[in-house]
Amino acid sequence: MNDTCTPDANEVLAVIEQRSSTRAFAPDTPVTDAQREAVLHAASRAPSAGAMMMYSIIDIREQATLDRLAVLCDNQPMIAKAPWALVFVVDYCKWIDLFEHVGCFTPEFVARTGKQPRREPGLGEFAIAAQDAVIAAQNAVVAAEAVGLGSCYIGDIVECAEEVRALLDLPEHTLPLSMLILGAPAKDRPATPHPTVNLVMSERYRRSDAATLDAQVAEMDRMFRPHASAPGERVIDIYTRKHTSDFMVEMGRSMELWLKNWMGKDLRA
Repeated sequence: MNDTCTPDANEVLAVIEQRSSTRAFAPDTPVTDAQREAVLHAASRAPSAGAMMMYSIIDIREQATLDRLAVLCDNQPMIAKAPWALVFVVDYCKWIDLFEHVGCFTPEFVARTGKQPRREPGLGEFAIAAQDAVIAAQNAVVAAEAVGLGSCYIGDIVECAEEVRALLDLPEHTLPLSMLILGAPAKDRPATPHPTVNLVMSERYRRSDAATLDAQVAEMDRMFRPHASAPGERVIDIYTRKHTSDFMVEMGRSMELWLKNWMGKDLRA
């Protein structure tokens, strides 16, 4: 077997290598129908557990919706300036509807199969459905890059659960896990460096020793804080801006509500 990558493989790897989050979009360059079709088709080709497609994609183009999402997602104006957004919803509602539609909850079905009606998904279903959703989102990201669009993940879509649920008409057994904003980049973007120290572990998980942690700190400072005056400035930055932030408190609060919604419980309870 030839170990050399094929030209097509090299092109795919180059797209992945060069990709960087886009937060500024060219205002006079619309997203074409062909680009939209390519991105959505790529998302649908993502691996899916049992080919169940336990996600839905909400295609957002209306300015009023983008404006509202910009506020609800931690007040980020770039969302309102994006020409296109895709919300990837972890979705088991459609399966509950399908089960009911074909009669899985009827007394006759119960008598014939011995399967008692089960109308709510649990965390097991959430685990595999969440994987379906984020895999589809990443397929969309790579496809977008390949057809000349930039993209940026918006994890803040899980915040403000009550308002987002109402805005997008999300029923029980759903959770909006991720959002992408997409459009033609306003300018070329250099690829963001990604640290690799302490990332891949052989065979088992291993807690790091001091030498490994020091190497990890040094790598992150070199990439993100090249003028750091003391070791660990990047880690401290993450601790203060993200780990202990107000938005992370809200994200945690909302995630607890979304998980209730997933299991069919009152979002307000």
